[in-house]
Amino acid sequence: MAKKKADKTSKTKTVPKPELESAKVQTNGASKKPSSNGAAKKTSAPRRIFDNSEIGLVAGEVWQTLEDGGEQTLTSVKKSVEAPGDLVTAAVGWLARENKLRFVQSGRTTKVTLQ
Repeated sequence: MAKKKADKTSKTKTVPKPELESAKVQTNGASKKPSSNGAAKKTSAPRRIFDNSEIGLVAGEVWQTLEDGGEQTLTSVKKSVEAPGDLVTAAVGWLARENKLRFVQSGRTTKVTLQ
């Protein structure tokens, strides 16, 4: 007769480990465990909203930079204008929408100039 293997799972009792209250993170009344990988969570920068007057002022600076320096890459325009890069990009978009700029693509480089 063939011997029957004993089922170890039925004989072994597992007792659930109690959770530590300090390991829980309280969020909107719900209880969640912190991530198990131990990596620190990235905190995002506070959102900033640009108003039209701020974009318009930077658009004037972009205009002046292009008038003084001629055709430039978008990167050099961002470096020349003393404003955050995303605000300069918005200002370039503003001027482009008004058909004030011309974009010239050369390979992977985009240059911008006044119309």
